[in-house]
Amino acid sequence: MSTQAATPPLETYDPRLPYRIIQGSSVDTYQEKVVYTYRDSPDDWRKAIGDYLLFQFGIYDDPRSPQPISLDESGIRYFERQLKLAGLEEPDRPPLRRILDIGCGWGYILKYLAERFPECRRLEGVNVSSRQLDFCAKFHAEQGLSERISLYLCNAKDIELLPDADEPYDLVIIRGVISHFPDALYETTMRALSSRVREGGSVIISDNLYNTDPQTYTSDIPDEIDRLACKHRKTPQYFLQVLEQSGFALQDMRVLPANIDVVHWLMDAKANIENKALFPHGVTGALEELRVLAENWSVALLKNKVSTYSVIVKQPRRPGDSL
Repeated sequence: MSTQAATPPLETYDPRLPYRIIQGSSVDTYQEKVVYTYRDSPDDWRKAIGDYLLFQFGIYDDPRSPQPISLDESGIRYFERQLKLAGLEEPDRPPLRRILDIGCGWGYILKYLAERFPECRRLEGVNVSSRQLDFCAKFHAEQGLSERISLYLCNAKDIELLPDADEPYDLVIIRGVISHFPDALYETTMRALSSRVREGGSVIISDNLYNTDPQTYTSDIPDEIDRLACKHRKTPQYFLQVLEQSGFALQDMRVLPANIDVVHWLMDAKANIENKALFPHGVTGALEELRVLAENWSVALLKNKVSTYSVIVKQPRRPGDSL
């Protein structure tokens, strides 16, 4: 198990902080590894993965994308593709009233969603990295979105403690996050989330899954380093089983982006990290882990040992329920 007994549940509001703190009754012992992964300067991350700071790869076949396709462009086209798969580009879709981004990163997706769905006046981001949340808060303020976007320093397992449980979420985003979850944490989080999603509401997920048995998977780099806090490997079968056991219904699940597109993204990021003009003194920490992982994962992708999957699930409606 990844949790241990801790203090009673608590919510903290400190006016000096641009976010609220929510702590459940147990502690995720893996959390500090995730916090470490994202402690580096956002400016350095931006130089490595693009101005939008989208850390979930991209697609390169959209005819609207100007050439050469940037990391930012490929990343946002991927998210747009997921929104379409979820039916959220349909003209007759129900209005969105509340949106949650679990593992909201540096905050660009929340900004994008606020602009894409202007009828939604309540968007929330959850993260365990105070470094990222500080950046989010400043970024959202610059965009004039602070009144609509609320931020929480909160482990995903504690999302049931987010305020106003009587106002369920219409849309939940979980992109590039579950790779950081031990299995027990993934199962706990999905059970907790199920009670917070409106009937008919959508959950959009993107994550890296193993097409081979994780127990027998071997890396092309024979080391024991837990790069980017992603050691908790999951198969598509297990991933979907947990979602369905938590009460969600599968709407769409596919390899997306294509493996070759993920390799493209990784090689572009690696080239940025190795660019002496951008990083004259080289890199350390998580960016160095990303540089090494880019090559290692590219080999695994080309051998089809791993893939990035887009998964869309819905909270089923009960017979007779209205929109």
